[in-house]
Formats: sequence, C-alpha cells, structure tokens
Amino acid sequence: MFTRLLLAIVFISVVSGCATTQPKPSDQLSNRVIELEKKLEEKDSEIVDLQYEVKDLHSKVENNKGVPSLSDDAAIASTPGEKTGDDKVIKVNVSATKVQMALKNAGYYTGKVDGKAGSGTKAAIAAFQKAQGLAADGVVGRKTWDALKQHLK
Repeated sequence: MFTRLLLAIVFISVVSGCATTQPKPSDQLSNRVIELEKKLEEKDSEIVDLQYEVKDLHSKVENNKGVPSLSDDAAIASTPGEKTGDDKVIKVNVSATKVQMALKNAGYYTGKVDGKAGSGTKAAIAAFQKAQGLAADGVVGRKTWDALKQHLK
C-alpha cells in the first residue's frame, strides 16, 4: 500500500512538473500582444513621417500654386546640373526644414529653421552624427536620417 502511495505521489509530481514548464496560453497571448504593440508603434511612426511629408508638399503647392517638383525635396538649381547646398548636405528624400526641426528638437541646431542647409546645419548634422556613433561627415544619408527622424515627434 505504501509503495502504491509513493508511486502515485511521484507520478503526480512528475506530471505536474511537466505541466508547469509548458508555456501557458496566457503567456503566449501576452507575448503576441507585445509583438503587435511594437508593430503598431512602428506603423504609427511611419504615419507621422508621412503626415510631415504631406504637410511639406501641401505647403509647397500653396506657395508655388502648382505641382511641387520631384527634385528630392530640395530647391531646383537655376542651371541644369548645378547642385544646390541642400543637395550636397541632404542625400535622402527629406526637406532641409525637417532636418533642421529634428536637429533643433535633438538639441544640436540653434539657428533659425529656414529650410536652408547652410554651414550651421551641416555642423549640427556632424555633431549629431558623432554623438550617434555615425560617420561625422555632415551629410544626411539614410542612417543619419533614420536616427534623426526620431526627434520630429
């Protein structure tokens, strides 16, 4: 009788021990909810970026009373093939105004947000890049913009 009781206790211990090592359905659901919340945050960030682009394009249309140019958000040079200052400093499809706003929000740009990427903007970009561990060339490329656009919110 004692042996049977001992075997029953051991069996129950083993079975219940295995059950506790299995992930609970509620834990699986919690993990899934966390994953979906992260994806939602990413999508929200994309929406904010698109809203800024729409706002910029809308203001260009209002200012020009026409269709905005397709010149990478920078001003068109007066001479074909000539590069503007913005083209030399900003290599991604973003306006100098956005770059300056993000730099100002991040605490690296103290000048006027005028949409002109001059020497002050370039110095602020380089300082931001250095602080972020990026190549401090003063040019906004994809990696720099990915880090910088977080400061537009």
